[in-house]
Amino acid sequence: MFSSFFSGISGLIANSYSISVVGNNISNVNTIGYKAARASFEDALYESIFGTAGTSQIGRGTALSSVDTLFAQGSFESTSEPTDLAIGGKGFFVVRPPEAGNQQHFYTRAGQFRFDAEGYMTNPAGYRLQGRPIDTTTQLPTGEPASVDIQVSQEGTPANETSVIGMALNLQADAPIMTWDATNPSGTSNFSSSMTVYDSLGQRYVVSVYFCRTGDGTWDWHAFEGNTEATGSPGNLTFDPSTGTLTGGGGAQPVTFSFSTAPINLYFGPNASNGNTGTTQYASSSRVFQQSQDGYQAGTLMSVTVSPEGIVEGRYDNGQIISLFQIDLANFNNPWGLSREGGNLFAETLDSGVALVNEPGTSGLGKISPNSLEQSNVDLATEFVKMIIAQRGFQANSKVITTTDEMLADLMMIKR
Repeated sequence: MFSSFFSGISGLIANSYSISVVGNNISNVNTIGYKAARASFEDALYESIFGTAGTSQIGRGTALSSVDTLFAQGSFESTSEPTDLAIGGKGFFVVRPPEAGNQQHFYTRAGQFRFDAEGYMTNPAGYRLQGRPIDTTTQLPTGEPASVDIQVSQEGTPANETSVIGMALNLQADAPIMTWDATNPSGTSNFSSSMTVYDSLGQRYVVSVYFCRTGDGTWDWHAFEGNTEATGSPGNLTFDPSTGTLTGGGGAQPVTFSFSTAPINLYFGPNASNGNTGTTQYASSSRVFQQSQDGYQAGTLMSVTVSPEGIVEGRYDNGQIISLFQIDLANFNNPWGLSREGGNLFAETLDSGVALVNEPGTSGLGKISPNSLEQSNVDLATEFVKMIIAQRGFQANSKVITTTDEMLADLMMIKR
């Protein structure tokens, strides 16, 4: 009979754990990125007894088996901050403490990130978000995934000298043949187009290109800055008279102006600088389809945005959008084995396995939603039901103890 005391006590302890888990869930109903927990129980070791029908077993109560984390997706809250990030699907942000030399990584679903005084992208506790720098030449991340602190410099971007000019236009096929006069470019050309270019210090210059029809399917072009013709100019364009397509002179045509430290390649044919279109010679009026150049002034950082693929981009007041970092996400073979560390952080354990880090949207990882925060996945209705169940379970087990006590009291009364 005394064993029923201990069975009842085990039930009280188990339901106390259950109500503690429920209470913690409810207290974190508004915690960003919080994942609800669930208490699981198991029956305790059984005692074997012998009856007339053979061996039987009587239980010794219950015990806490585990407190599992429920990684179901929480709903998203829209915000006005571009560095508020939420993960749509599997994965964790990788962060580390700000102390120098501390390379222990932690993992979180809470994406409340801001820039601190040194330009590091951090959570409210100062933990630095991890990622990889992007090579400005290849536009690809460098180094191992999640290898460095993401730090965006406030110094801006330096000026970039123009090295490529791309022009795509139509030259009127039946325009009159002209005789070029360098002293009167406008009066001795059929068409012209101008654009702003930049030297190595970001100083602006206006470059004009004049086009003169010289024959059936042949044109000359002359590149000027002000009244000075560039070295390497003039050039020649040839077209198929029957189709109007460019047959010669569309590739790189190097010209040098007085302000340029290196030749500028002028393109009239298909290339990356003019949207893979080309110059044509049709009977319609001469006009520019598209023109571009790759120079710009020095720029000041205006804002930072994050793409669904985790690309951190700096937007500058000179119109440049530069990819700076790649945010990487981590996943685990057994995320239920992660250790909760407080502060919305998880830590890797032997049970969880090592972190598998990669780019968002790859290897089963979710993508990032900027201007969003993932809410707690606690379901209040479910938690209230569990609270009632835990309360009734506690009451029932306490009744077992009081009933056993009454039975023992009755037993003691037999002697009287």
